[in-house]
Amino acid sequence: MHGRICLLGFALLGGCGELPEPTAQDSAVPTFAQAFDSANTGTIQGCVVWDGDVPTLEPVMMKVNAYHNCLHKTPVRCVPPHQPIVNSQNHGIADVVVFLRGVDPRHAKPWDHAQVRVEFRDRQMYLMQGTIATGAAFVRQGHAIEAVNHDADYHALRGRGADHFGLPLIKRDQPSRRILPRTGIVELTSGAGYYWQHAHLFVADHPYYARTDADGRFRLDQVPAGTYELICWMPSWHVTRKEIDPETAVIARLTWAPPQEQRQTVHVQARSIEENEFRWTRSMFDLK
Repeated sequence: MHGRICLLGFALLGGCGELPEPTAQDSAVPTFAQAFDSANTGTIQGCVVWDGDVPTLEPVMMKVNAYHNCLHKTPVRCVPPHQPIVNSQNHGIADVVVFLRGVDPRHAKPWDHAQVRVEFRDRQMYLMQGTIATGAAFVRQGHAIEAVNHDADYHALRGRGADHFGLPLIKRDQPSRRILPRTGIVELTSGAGYYWQHAHLFVADHPYYARTDADGRFRLDQVPAGTYELICWMPSWHVTRKEIDPETAVIARLTWAPPQEQRQTVHVQARSIEENEFRWTRSMFDLK
């Protein structure tokens, strides 16, 4: 009964013990791009490649949900997230995040990533960066994301990590906003029992973030001359914990193994092009 009362609290109060939406003034947002000099920049590009056999995740049929007692009448075919998307020709991995650490925001180029929007459709969560559906999107620190529910069913967006929130989406097709004032990674899941929904937001104070294309290629343009860490980031598909709803005895939430990173030091010179490669194998994601 307590879980149902909590759901009513979401509808009436906008959350069940959740924090109110912060403002951009809640944490110091650094001065951005005020000293950018396009003549003193270079380019970092390269590829991300998979070696060996690729894990295959089989879809599962979802028939029960703690918040949707009649789901068995219209079950959901769920595709588990984070399976590596590997090109069969060149073994490049698509939708992998590559970014820089150590960038002074004052010398960064202007922000050039599209607006982020989380859409719930057909009981799936779609993370959109502009028109691109992705597993990881980039948000400028102090700016907002939008979330909207296109289903007749109840959905709620849950954020943990660099920000902590629950965003109930009560009215169909009506967008809600959430400002993200702190840098870091925000893990997005369902607050309404759709436990397979999982994605990531990178909240950043500079725009040097990229996702690989279908061939595993990436490119970071107009990088200020200097020395940086180049990070290649991939989420894990391994589930380490299943949280069971005590009233229905069905899965309410999953916990995934931590994402994995590779790092390289890069030295950028003006008008230079630096080429880098990252290689991943299945063993790199083995549970310890």
